Amino acid sequence: MASASSLPCEQLLCSICLDVFTEPVSTPCGHNYCKSCITGYWASSSHTQCPLCNKKFRRRPQLQINTGFRDMVEHFKNMTEKNTEEPHKELQVKSGEVPCDVCLDPKLKAEKTCLVCLASYCQPHLEPHHRVKNLKKHKLTDPVVNLEDRVCKKHDKMFELYCQEDQVCVCFMCLKDDHMNHKTVLLERAFKERKTLMESKISDMKLTENLKAKWIKKINYSVEQHKTNTQKEVTDVGEVLINVAASLQRHQVKLVELIEEKQKEAEKQAEDDIKQMELQLTELRMRRSEMEQLLQTEDHLLFLQNTPNMYFPWDCEDQVYPLSYIRSFSQDYFGLNQSYVKMVKKAGAKMEKMLSKEMDALINEVKSSDGYNTDSDDTDEFVEGVWIPPKDKLMMIQQYDAVEVTLDAYTANPNLNVNEDGKQLTYKKSLIVQQQYPTLFARRFANQPFVLAEDGFSSGRFYYEVEVSRCPHWVLGVARESINRNIFWLPSPSDGAWTITSKSNYFGEYVTDAEPQKVGVFVDYEKGEVAFYDAETRTMIYSYTECTFTEAVAPLKCLLYSLAGASISNRSKLYPIFGICGDNSHEVLYITPVATTVPSKQ
Repeated sequence: MASASSLPCEQLLCSICLDVFTEPVSTPCGHNYCKSCITGYWASSSHTQCPLCNKKFRRRPQLQINTGFRDMVEHFKNMTEKNTEEPHKELQVKSGEVPCDVCLDPKLKAEKTCLVCLASYCQPHLEPHHRVKNLKKHKLTDPVVNLEDRVCKKHDKMFELYCQEDQVCVCFMCLKDDHMNHKTVLLERAFKERKTLMESKISDMKLTENLKAKWIKKINYSVEQHKTNTQKEVTDVGEVLINVAASLQRHQVKLVELIEEKQKEAEKQAEDDIKQMELQLTELRMRRSEMEQLLQTEDHLLFLQNTPNMYFPWDCEDQVYPLSYIRSFSQDYFGLNQSYVKMVKKAGAKMEKMLSKEMDALINEVKSSDGYNTDSDDTDEFVEGVWIPPKDKLMMIQQYDAVEVTLDAYTANPNLNVNEDGKQLTYKKSLIVQQQYPTLFARRFANQPFVLAEDGFSSGRFYYEVEVSRCPHWVLGVARESINRNIFWLPSPSDGAWTITSKSNYFGEYVTDAEPQKVGVFVDYEKGEVAFYDAETRTMIYSYTECTFTEAVAPLKCLLYSLAGASISNRSKLYPIFGICGDNSHEVLYITPVATTVPSKQ
């Protein structure tokens, strides 16, 4: 149940006297009044009715004091008087808050500070400044700590001016002494100017933060992409080497099968020879036994008559003692494994030497390449024992995608100069105020030192090279035809431009850490890719991927083309863009012819 002190004051006020109820009574219609108020009202009126709802009564009601409501009103009065006599603890000043200069202990916290009175007031003591006419003119502000710091110690006057030369706050009396001829402004104006300057600085800092955040995001994305590509390449390399090992294992199986087949043939030949020799041995034993029996007889006639039947070719030594056959067979049989092992070792050493040589060449190729993977699927094959390395991507681009680029002098900033053949760009400081043309004819870059090429491309691939050795502050890339040429900053992809800048420049969408002598710019419109190469070292500097070169066509333009019966495409033309961000007249950019051969390495 809520306490009486928390009830709204309006519910405790009589609607006749507009004061707190005294002896409250209730009418039959349910409204409450002071007893004396409602009695006096009925005495002064010819009708007996309720002042609020105008309900009439036939006779004057017998009014009884509402004792419960009366006790509630008395409790509210007591609480109000107590809060008036003893301030609530929440209104008392706390550590770090500004105290009221008028209050005695305990002090209340100040609500406002008067810059005219040079004092701080709590809510009760501030009431005269809202009521008294002269005090209403005083300037109030939020409570101020150390109010004496706002007062000139020399003249005892409020600081109301700001000296722009000495960068200090002064009073009006200071203008007659130390700041007589100095430029001073009101504090309010100085505050607004300083605030505007700070907001501008904060805006620049936010822009720099956003650019650095973009760089961090792009670097992280590039690292993740490179990590993914590296993992895939490591897997592919492992698969290639596994295929090589599998091929060697297959050949090992074939060689082992062939050796085992030779072994079986040798064993079969040995078995046949053994059978033949066993037959010969049996025959020899039989003849030897007959001859031994014949030698034991003493009958000369019988011995001589049987000797021709036992004739044996004594001159055939191999049949009696087949030592030469045994020696030949032994050499073929026992020397079989040793001869094949020597052949395998010799062939293995030769393949190991060749494979090591080709792998070293492949490693050197990977070190010097830009990580480009060709589209050929035959990189896992050996042709006559020689590994086929990937082709040089930049060489292919130079041979098939090189285009002729000429600068468009009509788009150049007034501080840039294009020579007659449109191949050379130099910096010049223009002393002539640029003429403001209508928007329809505004082709120049008004605020930034940029220039576009004469021809644009809305499909296919193109490549060009620029010598930057004599220009420390260069900008190169491509831009849409619809790029805003009144911009005050280096354009980004969100502006319709994909560029890189030298590391000497302060800002840019991408700042290269390298110092190339010649930069090649390659664009693949269909793939949405813009790549920048160091044409001397033949390495990639940076690339934009998944670029959106198309853009929505304005409805008015669509309408005009439809009325003319012509077709319109949303494929915006891309123009090569060049820039010199320095202020040195010796800075020069050259558009050089594209070399179609790889320079020999010394």
